[in-house]
Amino acid sequence: MGRFAALRVLQAALTVAVAYSLAFLILRVLPGDPVRIQLSATGADDAGLSAAQITALRERLGLDRPVWQQYLDSGLGLLRGDPGYSIRSGANVGAVLREALPGTLELAGVALAIGLPTGILLAVAAALTGYRGLGRALHTVPVVAISLPTFLVGLLLVHFVAFEWRLLPGIGGRGPAAVLLPALTLAVPVAAVVGQILGRSLAATARQPFVRTLRAKGIGETRIVLGHLLRNASLPALTMTGLLIGGLVSGSVVVETVFSRHGMGKLTADAIVDKDTPVVLAVTVLGSALIVTVNLVIDLLYPVLDPRIRVGGGPPELAARGARALA
Repeated sequence: MGRFAALRVLQAALTVAVAYSLAFLILRVLPGDPVRIQLSATGADDAGLSAAQITALRERLGLDRPVWQQYLDSGLGLLRGDPGYSIRSGANVGAVLREALPGTLELAGVALAIGLPTGILLAVAAALTGYRGLGRALHTVPVVAISLPTFLVGLLLVHFVAFEWRLLPGIGGRGPAAVLLPALTLAVPVAAVVGQILGRSLAATARQPFVRTLRAKGIGETRIVLGHLLRNASLPALTMTGLLIGGLVSGSVVVETVFSRHGMGKLTADAIVDKDTPVVLAVTVLGSALIVTVNLVIDLLYPVLDPRIRVGGGPPELAARGARALA
């Protein structure tokens, strides 16, 4: 386990470095001059500035240095915890992130708290029902939910729940009630994916020989599903949950835009449009670090959920790979 954990930490660090490098490269390729962007943000016009003033501004932004030096300076600054200053607003990027991060974490946390139990309940209900038609219908619900675009779900919730029925605040708003509609929007794909993966895994595990032995002993179906099948079938769903966290980060861009919420998603979308390189790079590193950390924790949980991994069923990395393949 120690060797496996060290290897996964190294892979996580490499993943973050690759994400940073790709973000830096894409921002260099995108059209747009950060100097003009900053001038337009302040209402100034580069035509009224002298060449010396424009050169001084480029030097202040660090754009006069070679590309490789900008790459290294930005990366080393992020490693030191100094992401620099926003090109658009001039504010410290760390302060900008600290202001936007709590709203997104709250949104993602509530979405997971709603989506995960809902997906598990769908899968367990499909496995426990004695009616074949109802079981097929429960298996179909996640497939339909996955096909719904996030922005469409959000707009429907705003229209009906907020405007027509006036049950919850829709656009903007503050307080616990204001987070429910955007969280429900993000919870739909989470519940759908978890329900579909766990449902398939439960169905596959139910065909194993040990299940026939349990039934032959007279153990009830509910106890078999909840006491034996659920734990054995949970690895693919657990793996997918780690991947879904990345989906919550990307999905927050759409949701925060639809619901006019201030958070990491809207901050990232605005920074990309403005070509605000320090903000985009800081968000990329923070988001990728969060995702790889969650996936590392999930990989280390495999031996806890499946004792066969601890007693020689295979190294944890093989178990994780197999679970991802099934997912």
